[in-house]
Amino acid sequence: MATSELLINSQEAFTETVSMAIEQVASPDSSFHDDINHLADRTRQLASRIIEQGDACPVGAAETETDINCRITHFEWADQAKHFLLLYRNIQLQLQTASLLVHDGQAEPGLVNELHQRSTKVLREALQEWEETDSQRRKVLMANPKRRAQELERWALLHNPWPEYRQQFETIKKQADDLAQEHEMLQAQTVIFKDLRQLLLESISTADNAMHQADERAREIVRFLEATEGEESKARPGQIATKLDEGLSESDAVPRLSEMTNQLSTLISRLAETSRVTVGADYGVMSYKDINFRKATDQWISAEVMPQLYELWELSEQVTNGLSVATANARNRALLMASESAEAVPYDLSQLRQPFEAFLKRSGNTHESFDEIAAMTKELVEKDLRLSAVYRPTPGFLPLPLQSGINEFTRRQGRLLTDVREWFGSTFAGFDRLRGKAAREDKMSVSEKTVRVIRQRSAPSNNSAYTNILMTKGYIGESFLVGREEETAHIQRLINNWKNGFRGAVILTGQRLSGRTLFGELVTNRFFPSNGIRLLPNSTINIQGRRFQTTGNLCDALDFIVKYGIQSRPLVWIDDLETWWDNDTSLSENIRKLSAHIDNNSGKIFYLVSTTNAVYDHLNRFRELNRIFQSEVNLDDFSLADMQRAVLIRHGATHKMMVDAEGEPLTETAFAKLIKKLHRSSNGVIGDTLNKWAYLTERVDEERVTPCQDRQYYLPDFLTADTGILLSTIFLEKRTNEYRLRKLMGPAFQSHYRSVLLRLQRVGLVTRHNDGWLEIPESVVNEVARLLKRNEYLKTTIR
Repeated sequence: MATSELLINSQEAFTETVSMAIEQVASPDSSFHDDINHLADRTRQLASRIIEQGDACPVGAAETETDINCRITHFEWADQAKHFLLLYRNIQLQLQTASLLVHDGQAEPGLVNELHQRSTKVLREALQEWEETDSQRRKVLMANPKRRAQELERWALLHNPWPEYRQQFETIKKQADDLAQEHEMLQAQTVIFKDLRQLLLESISTADNAMHQADERAREIVRFLEATEGEESKARPGQIATKLDEGLSESDAVPRLSEMTNQLSTLISRLAETSRVTVGADYGVMSYKDINFRKATDQWISAEVMPQLYELWELSEQVTNGLSVATANARNRALLMASESAEAVPYDLSQLRQPFEAFLKRSGNTHESFDEIAAMTKELVEKDLRLSAVYRPTPGFLPLPLQSGINEFTRRQGRLLTDVREWFGSTFAGFDRLRGKAAREDKMSVSEKTVRVIRQRSAPSNNSAYTNILMTKGYIGESFLVGREEETAHIQRLINNWKNGFRGAVILTGQRLSGRTLFGELVTNRFFPSNGIRLLPNSTINIQGRRFQTTGNLCDALDFIVKYGIQSRPLVWIDDLETWWDNDTSLSENIRKLSAHIDNNSGKIFYLVSTTNAVYDHLNRFRELNRIFQSEVNLDDFSLADMQRAVLIRHGATHKMMVDAEGEPLTETAFAKLIKKLHRSSNGVIGDTLNKWAYLTERVDEERVTPCQDRQYYLPDFLTADTGILLSTIFLEKRTNEYRLRKLMGPAFQSHYRSVLLRLQRVGLVTRHNDGWLEIPESVVNEVARLLKRNEYLKTTIR
């Protein structure tokens, strides 16, 4: 069958499958039925249909580079299909979670129905946008031969991504199956947790009922005695004693707590042991918790519930035993009265009521204590002893507080270990203060914590004479240069090889603030002092009296240098490659033209370019930078010893004395400890360390400064899918503006991401400079980058 016919057939099958898949989301009844997860079936079918459509176009030696439909399918349609399939898989997870919350009694069915309807709407809108985008793209290329030829030429230079996409679709199919099996397992667990809650609550009710029954028997006895006293022919004391004996023998047997604990152990043993639970999906990344439900539940009940339950049963036994004691006392008095009456000694039957009246008074006080503990225990069980606790944003499942862990330890020893407990209390008295801080910390929102970090990482306004020297960027003279001996020697060898006729193209990489600009300036000033050309977008360069105003078009600037400066065999220094773009020229186009320039002129021009690790890895996937440049020099590795020297040199240039909290000169040991801490928190990035040193240094007087003793805070994990996508885009661009973001993100920016951008600006994670550029502040840029990488919004390798 011809490729075009295969494509048509697979497209028809896909259209039918995706319509069925969206309808399946419409309601809980259509999504889940008994133990069948229909959503997982639809996810698998969608993935299979997408794979069929991609496989309809050959790959490798058999592929036709001029088949526009197949090229669009592999290079563009497949990526859009992946986004849609991830959306469907994420909705499957959300609806599974909602279904479990209903089973667990934590969500109303009506709200879940609304979630199903909203999910259906989102899928339909996503599908419509996908179809419109794909249709418009194909129409444009089919109607414009020149544009079509350009795209085909560009794709011919790239590796066909379909094999990678195909593997991703297979992975998503497996994830759908895993989610379905996980959902079935978790549903079974919700039933067990329901039985556990019921058993514990019944145990509390049993103890409570025993107390109320004892009270009622005491009142019955009091009423009997009162009635006896009012009769004309009083019952004899001996008869009353016999009646009390009968009451004691007829008392209901009090259930034993051990019976309940045996049932509890049986239920807990039915819980799953090692289980991986999917607790979230952020775009393509699944979040998991590895939970041992059996062990975690056993530990939590033992530590958090059983101590209260033991106390409740003890209170209940106090009441039932109190009634027995009161009855025995009254019986003994009655027998004494019986013997006295035989001797014609007067007696007062009202005395027999006193033990029961005293009992009822004590019982009332016991009930108050019981009700308080019971209410707290019931709330704890109803609130926390649920499978849905696994979805809470805390590590693990049913975590134990510290004090509960200590109590649990002593309980399991079978005795109170009073001395040990007192020792814990005195030794860890400071824990209460820490818990207070932790409680206040928990009450702070993510935005508040973020603003706190931004405010803390700003140089004190009254200490600018000191901080300005610490935070100065770029080349400020050889006397400030520290380290980089190995990298400098490497560059020198490459320059010597270039002078002997070899290719001269080097790229400097590193994290933001890793010293790429300073090192590039060092190379330019040391090895090309008179013929180094620094290229920056939107600036002016002079070559032999000729001036040229650069724009975002790197090719125009390089053409000017080749035309008027190549005879001097210069070094061309291009810092921050990612900033080379404008409204008319993309970064990708500039990379392509830079590659051509290097191929044609690297024998007479030494090209030195810098960019971040993330940008290098991002571009390398599409433009193969490792083939353009003969060598990559990474600048992330900056030793602790060199870091200490760098801070000392800049500190010495301020002519300030560093003192401790008491005003005494800071010792070398204390200084080294501070630098080591900053070096570790900055991951060895020289610029980050210098900045943090400046942020924490406070002015004492004109001649002295001191390190701040306040706790240093770090950014919370604030990322969501929206903020992750937006911040990773801004990070890769280094600086951007709304026009650029609107161009990159399309209609979604105006309708969705603009408000996200405003929120990021309000908390300080994105700042706008006077010239209108938007940028992540350098005080947090690397910490943001680490969060983006940890959550897989940035793909970058460790060098």
